[in-house]
Amino acid sequence: MTGHSRWKTLRTASLREEAAEHPEYIQAGLDLQLGDMIRSRRIELGLTQAEVARRANISQPALSRIEGGGGVPTLAMLDRLARAMETTFTITVGRNAAA
Repeated sequence: MTGHSRWKTLRTASLREEAAEHPEYIQAGLDLQLGDMIRSRRIELGLTQAEVARRANISQPALSRIEGGGGVPTLAMLDRLARAMETTFTITVGRNAAA
């Protein structure tokens, strides 16, 4: 019985390692991080999603998806969002970008 339990533990650990390194999981994490930054700035300014969406000329559901990590904005949309929230976004691309 001990061997089976140990195998299950090793299997679970292995699955976690594979999932953590999967490109789609990495991308999803980055999408969530971007959405969190946009939402934080909006809340800091005391603005609703509807207000920011109107200022940026996008729909409120589109902004909601971006904030939730479910939508990846184009650079043009990021520019409109930055202007709508009177801020700038600095984008870093590369291996150490998330650091």
